[in-house]
Amino acid sequence: MIEPMIRYNLLLYHGDVKPFMEKLRELGMVDITLRDWDAPQQVRDLMAASERYRTVYQRLGSVKPGAAEAGQDNDAAPFATVHEAVEAYETAAERIAQLENMRAKATTELDELAMWGEFDPQEIRRLREQDGIALRFFEVATKQYDPQWEREYAIQVVSQTAGGETYFVVAQPLTENGTAEPVELGSAATELKAPEMTFAQKEAQIEDFLRQEQEQQAVIARAALSRERIWADYLEMKNRVLFDEAVNAGESYADGTVKIVEAWSVAANRDAVEAFFDREGVIYESDKATAGENPPIKLKNHFFARLFEPVGSLYMLPKYNELDMTPFFAPFFMLFFGMCFGDAGYGLLFILAIVLFWRKIPVRFRDYAWLVLFLNIAAVFFGLLTGNMFGIELAKVPALVRFKEYFVSNDNMFNVAVGMGAAQVLFGQILRIFNRSKQNGSFLYGLSTLGWVILMISGILVLLGVLPAGSLAFYILLGISGVLIFFLNSPHKNPFINVGAGLYSCYEMATGVVGDLVSYVRLFAIGLCGAIIAQVFNALSVGLSGDIPVLSWIFMAAILAIGHGLNIFISALGAFVHPVRLTFVEFYKNAGFEGGGRRFTPFKRAEK
Repeated sequence: MIEPMIRYNLLLYHGDVKPFMEKLRELGMVDITLRDWDAPQQVRDLMAASERYRTVYQRLGSVKPGAAEAGQDNDAAPFATVHEAVEAYETAAERIAQLENMRAKATTELDELAMWGEFDPQEIRRLREQDGIALRFFEVATKQYDPQWEREYAIQVVSQTAGGETYFVVAQPLTENGTAEPVELGSAATELKAPEMTFAQKEAQIEDFLRQEQEQQAVIARAALSRERIWADYLEMKNRVLFDEAVNAGESYADGTVKIVEAWSVAANRDAVEAFFDREGVIYESDKATAGENPPIKLKNHFFARLFEPVGSLYMLPKYNELDMTPFFAPFFMLFFGMCFGDAGYGLLFILAIVLFWRKIPVRFRDYAWLVLFLNIAAVFFGLLTGNMFGIELAKVPALVRFKEYFVSNDNMFNVAVGMGAAQVLFGQILRIFNRSKQNGSFLYGLSTLGWVILMISGILVLLGVLPAGSLAFYILLGISGVLIFFLNSPHKNPFINVGAGLYSCYEMATGVVGDLVSYVRLFAIGLCGAIIAQVFNALSVGLSGDIPVLSWIFMAAILAIGHGLNIFISALGAFVHPVRLTFVEFYKNAGFEGGGRRFTPFKRAEK
């Protein structure tokens, strides 16, 4: 649910703004409406510096502090100041990127030098400068190499590769102007740049690049010793920026002597906030927030639904006059994930990992761990429902054959996927009734959707054989839904407009609902793909492991570990992404969700 908000207009004397904001920040219960302002250069520099520090802090997270170059002292002292640590990291990271590029280029050149064997570049230069002989290097496909060339030029074949390439050198006297005469070898031969280093020299250069990289890595490791201090300085800079933004919030009046600042608080904190204002002697006006004022949004849900709030925030927050969809999509999302992941063995692995490492999970990540736990409980449920565990069909296990009839077949799982989709679409339409009523302030605006819900339920009852198609009750329901759809879809408007809107609504529902139901088939398809891939890796592990004692088991274990590891990653990714897509597109559309709310962010000190 969306917590109700209280809107405040605070009247502040210009000299009291900063002291008041300091105390308001310590209270930490009020969201201040910020405005666009032309920040001075000092503040812009502070913003840029804080982003630099945050980036460096994040990148140092994967660095072992003080892990210096091999052979050096690991107990390296941290930099004297945080600024030095940040500068040193940025310089070292930039230099490492340069060295990696140079090393990659040198490695390519090393492969090219291998074709020419050992030689002395100094001797090549001496021949050219003192003896007037130029050595020119060529490459040609072996099958296109013409032995006739050796009669016309001084040619020495240096090497021939298994890939069918021949490398040779042509020695030519220089002309009076110091250039070599043209060599007529046709288009097949390609002249290469004369090597400037020997193979050994190029290897030494690469080793030098590696050594320099290690030195720079040691600098980064030393900078990592200051990581916590970097974060502390980042928070300090961020707090200064936030404070400057708060001080410049609101509109100034009376030649800048007074300022009116718009602020918000959760209704539950109203007494505490107003008591604070009274103590500070602030003149204020308060009232319950309305949707037209665009108040900030703070969600408040029970334990299970709260776990899915990060999923909903991937799209956007609801508007103040909308329903919070989190508690309504949460059960469906859990079931959809379980159906897509669909392997009891994979689900048990995640559950076991969470249980074993629970105490090592930071408290701030516990909700994510609970979310993963619930999602994989659903995966275990659907895995057992379909009889799938690590790609093994449980129905074919001799000890479980007698339970075969209890496992759901693929044909039935297809129907389950469509049925779950129909249930979510229908549920979304029911929510649309209340959502439109809440947005427009009257239940009349939800009557047309109520007509569609009645029509859908009637159709489902007919398909299930509960309600005869030609019965009086069916025609009564059909008539009621028709009146609601065609005459009450736009309250307070011309009846002809209502009929036209009803016809368009019929077209939209006829095409949209069918397309929505087809989208839910992906739940079945993704789960089936994951099961088939797991079975393929199981078959490969048996077929490729051979019959050698011990080694065959090692090969089998390696294939199973790699194959199932890849399948777990791909299946888990698909099992998350596709339910998210179904939620944000199909469900939100049918529920009439618009979104666009901004998050409630109380003004307080930023903390880790």
